Amino acid sequence: MPKYVLTGVGGGIGSIAASYALEIAPPDSTLVFTSSNPDKISKDTRDKCLRAVFAGAEAVTLISTWAFGRRHQQAQNVIDTAKECGVRRICYTSFVGADDPAPVDEMPFLPRDHKQTEALIRASGLEYNIQRDYLYVDNIPNFFAPSWKFCDNRWVSNSGGVPGAYVAREDCGRVLAAILLGRGEPNKIYDVTGPEAITDEQVFRWICSNVKNQGKFVTVSDQEMKKYWLERGLPIDLLGDFSQIPMKLCIDDLLCCGEMVARGYMAKTSNTVETLTGRKAMSFQDVLIKYRATFE
Repeated sequence: MPKYVLTGVGGGIGSIAASYALEIAPPDSTLVFTSSNPDKISKDTRDKCLRAVFAGAEAVTLISTWAFGRRHQQAQNVIDTAKECGVRRICYTSFVGADDPAPVDEMPFLPRDHKQTEALIRASGLEYNIQRDYLYVDNIPNFFAPSWKFCDNRWVSNSGGVPGAYVAREDCGRVLAAILLGRGEPNKIYDVTGPEAITDEQVFRWICSNVKNQGKFVTVSDQEMKKYWLERGLPIDLLGDFSQIPMKLCIDDLLCCGEMVARGYMAKTSNTVETLTGRKAMSFQDVLIKYRATFE
């Protein structure tokens, strides 16, 4: 009876993965779901909990946290414990651009920890499946749309008019469940993308035409974007005060979202979603219509 451990089920992608895993898990398998805040417990206690959960598992997932700059250190704890417990395979939610050949400190902000974590996984000797998710379509209603009114009814974007194949978070969660349960090829890295590459302005025009007119789309440079938001009090890291501002991404995270698109990291599409889940990847329209109340 194989045992599969899905960590981080309290988060957006983990909760989706848990639901889909319950749909597709073989009847003779055991699913273990975990969720915790490791910062609230001691290292010794955390390590004991990991060992108890991982013992006898065929595969475990590793989902990135919001701890920018030290996510690879958190990953090392999981990898070490997995090896100690005899886990055969790690399934990791990485990010597009993690294969950038540049030194880590010269890469865009968001893929840096992912590149380091991928290297740790490959060096571990464990079998792995890695999914490099593109930016979520869901980020638009969750992070960008709430700031449009604050920005004088404008979407201020630094994506440069370059198309990007935004992916549904729901599809990324299903892919994670699929690779956890063995649908992926051994030691393979999958790009998880939407079905087509579209520009931010195309998305904005669709929202204005089909949901509600939101105002104007404005393209700016990275430096103009940085200056604009810093002048309005956007924190430089996640420890800052976001209480008086609707944008909930720190400055480096915000800038990098546009930079990843503008530099062409998200230009290509893949068939990963359909190959591993049997469902076609959701269009941006399919995703955004579910957030109609956010835009109205």
